[in-house]
Amino acid sequence: IALIAAVLLWFNPLTHAFFQHLDESLFLKLNASLVDQPFWQVFWGLLNDRRETKLNLLFAGLINLWAILATQEKALRAQRIKQTVYFWICFQIGFMVQEGIFNNWLHVARDSPSLVIKPAVKLSQVLQNFNLKEGTQHSFPSGHAFSLIYWASFTLFCAPRQIGLIALFFAVLLCLPRLFIGAHWLSDEVFSVLMALVWLSWTVNNRIYHKMVLDSNSKIKNL
Repeated sequence: IALIAAVLLWFNPLTHAFFQHLDESLFLKLNASLVDQPFWQVFWGLLNDRRETKLNLLFAGLINLWAILATQEKALRAQRIKQTVYFWICFQIGFMVQEGIFNNWLHVARDSPSLVIKPAVKLSQVLQNFNLKEGTQHSFPSGHAFSLIYWASFTLFCAPRQIGLIALFFAVLLCLPRLFIGAHWLSDEVFSVLMALVWLSWTVNNRIYHKMVLDSNSKIKNL
């Protein structure tokens, strides 16, 4: 419902202008906060490096491995291993589905803020690092935000609560750099977060997942 509402609000002429203004105002404010702030320039620059994606995947995998190793009870550990493998497979499928629908089928082309508005701070020039994810003609939706939020959300399902909250914290943190540098609009990321939650809802509420969890739960109860 939230996803449908977001789409209707965006395309409704009465509300579209408001959200577009919100997108532009937020980017200008966040980017301007980097003026004469060398520490934050380097900080957000590092988190926008194109190589950061591979590091994110490694970090996410290590967090899930930590959750498995932190589980002492054997049957529960076996359940979490199956959950983690299942969700990682669904994660890859969901990402491909989103890319296929919006980029390959609908051919949605939306320039990112850095291509539409002249940023106060262009980090690639300030840091002399031209490997930053700074601008794209396909900023919608944000595959980066979709991946992070889906991963953090499913980690809450198959990890001790403390580890799940750590995953959620880092997911939210890593969604922010794209907004500061101008690689995505706020609306790109909001829509992608909602998409991730819809996909999570489907992957949790289907026969494959329920059968897997019920089978694991029955084994735990029989011990």
